[in-house]
Amino acid sequence: MTIQTKNAALKEFLAATMGLKEVGLAIAKNATELSGFAKAMNEAGFKQVASCAQFLQYPKTYFVVHQNIDKDIYDFIVQYPTGQVQIFDKEDVRSQTFSPDYKNSATVLLVQKDNLNKIQEMGFDLLSATGLAYQS
Repeated sequence: MTIQTKNAALKEFLAATMGLKEVGLAIAKNATELSGFAKAMNEAGFKQVASCAQFLQYPKTYFVVHQNIDKDIYDFIVQYPTGQVQIFDKEDVRSQTFSPDYKNSATVLLVQKDNLNKIQEMGFDLLSATGLAYQS
């Protein structure tokens, strides 16, 4: 029963992220829960991305943040609510600017609680830079 309740709450969170003008944040207690969150996100139609440029390829995306967050990802999160995001494409070696389609998209960061604390200590304030958050 507990797992069904958690999945229902996570699904409600994911549904609520559609149309938001901020990046959502899902905080997992441990690696097992992180894996479960990722599976639920995939089932909800979210696509896991590995770089900023990939955020543009799908309407519903998520990024798994590990202990060492890439500055490009943090910059994306901070710029996302402004309506204009500039990304440096390392493959094409040029900057790209785009405006998020808030109405039809959702972006969520997925992070383990311990890693979130370490990232915060490094000076990347994910809690302030993101919007709606979920923690079981």
